[in-house]
Amino acid sequence: MGKYKIQIFIENLVLSFLTMIKILLTSHFFLRKPKNVVENKDCLILGNSPSLEETIKNNPKFLENKDLFAVNFFWKSELFPKIKPRNYVIVSTNYWAQHQIITNKEGRLATFKEIAKIVDWKMFLFVPAMAKNHKTWKIELEANKNITIVYFNVTPVEGFTSLNHFFFKTGLGMPRPHNVLIPSLKFAIDLGYENAYLIGAEHSWLKDLFVGDDNKVYLSQKHFYDAKTAKAEVMYKGSTDDERNLSEVLMKFVYSFNSYYVLNNYAKSRNVKIFNATENSYIDAFERVKLSTL
Repeated sequence: MGKYKIQIFIENLVLSFLTMIKILLTSHFFLRKPKNVVENKDCLILGNSPSLEETIKNNPKFLENKDLFAVNFFWKSELFPKIKPRNYVIVSTNYWAQHQIITNKEGRLATFKEIAKIVDWKMFLFVPAMAKNHKTWKIELEANKNITIVYFNVTPVEGFTSLNHFFFKTGLGMPRPHNVLIPSLKFAIDLGYENAYLIGAEHSWLKDLFVGDDNKVYLSQKHFYDAKTAKAEVMYKGSTDDERNLSEVLMKFVYSFNSYYVLNNYAKSRNVKIFNATENSYIDAFERVKLSTL
């Protein structure tokens, strides 16, 4: 039996009330909006799934006349200085975590130094507003005049759709950002692109998720730059050393896939079209297209 309308209304009322509290407590109200970010009417968001490198090599012309969004550890690839993405998005608070047990801590600490060292083109680096409270990570970045740092709020927004869209548009919050592609897509919508294409976004984690004999939950998160060397690792809660159980890991997946539906609805309200051009992708929220037909 479906939910009664009054039940849905009450749930949205509570969620919107809690959202407003979270915004008041955690969101930054005076973040500068970047200027002159958009060069083309279309953008291409590069997820780091195993298929990305092959997709780019097989479809080089598709990258033309599109602003590119790179994410997380894309700097590790030889493609980074070749395709010169205009935008770079990082959302995980683990990049600024101190003393906690976090996955790939050394790699995260090296990220900003390497980006600053490599980038010799105009690029916008989007990072959570909480990073403003930390100083050392941006020393090299600020010395590179080609890089513009853009801060954004990661406050999760839920409740009434119209109110949610207002908070999205004003930058006070976003759909639950349990995956870096979620803020990337939101920026594509807010910056004014007409079409946003998504590649390298299989999101087929369910195939690589299992519970070991030690009763711990493991996930092998494979990317195009480490598909052959990636190992199954225990999942932790944020930047703490608290392990996630299976229901908590699956709930994270639910939040991510649901956020894509929220974003697609938001995109339609802003007259933006989102296309998923990733083969064998588990994301079912966006219209599917094949690069060979475009």
